[in-house]
Amino acid sequence: MELVTISSKVFVGLGSNLGNKAENIRLAINEIKKYSLLLKTSRIYESFPLGFSTQPNFLNSVCELTTDLDPWEFLKQLMFIEENLGRTRTFVNAPREIDLDILLWGSMRINQPGLVIPHPRMESRGFVLGPLVELDPTIVHPDSRRPLIEFYNSFGKFDRPVRINVKASYLGEED
Repeated sequence: MELVTISSKVFVGLGSNLGNKAENIRLAINEIKKYSLLLKTSRIYESFPLGFSTQPNFLNSVCELTTDLDPWEFLKQLMFIEENLGRTRTFVNAPREIDLDILLWGSMRINQPGLVIPHPRMESRGFVLGPLVELDPTIVHPDSRRPLIEFYNSFGKFDRPVRINVKASYLGEED
């Protein structure tokens, strides 16, 4: 597939708390590369589950990319990747092999059933903001116009994810 990149940076959040979590994230990134030009990938962070708390901790990462797909088609591809990696949707906040969310698409705003950009709870989730501001600490939320690092810096110690020691080369980048 020949890609014609667009100027908007797209940020995708990745999370896993079942199976080999780091491997699930690596496999998802490799699949995402088929539909995009991957620019950067954050390190991996560990976080506590939200909502349904009696489940394993999550590993999380964020990747920055460009794609020639529109947001709806890209979302379909992300859902296809989730399904192929074993995700089943049993209930809200259920444990999962992989979770892929479009966080930002440049300054675009979409609020439709099935697709909301920017991600509606992004600014309240340390496991999203930690890896996101690692990639680009200057990102501004398209709605509030506040730098995302301000939201992240307002979190207490227990609301921030912990960066774990997984080599960047494991995620397909140079160390």
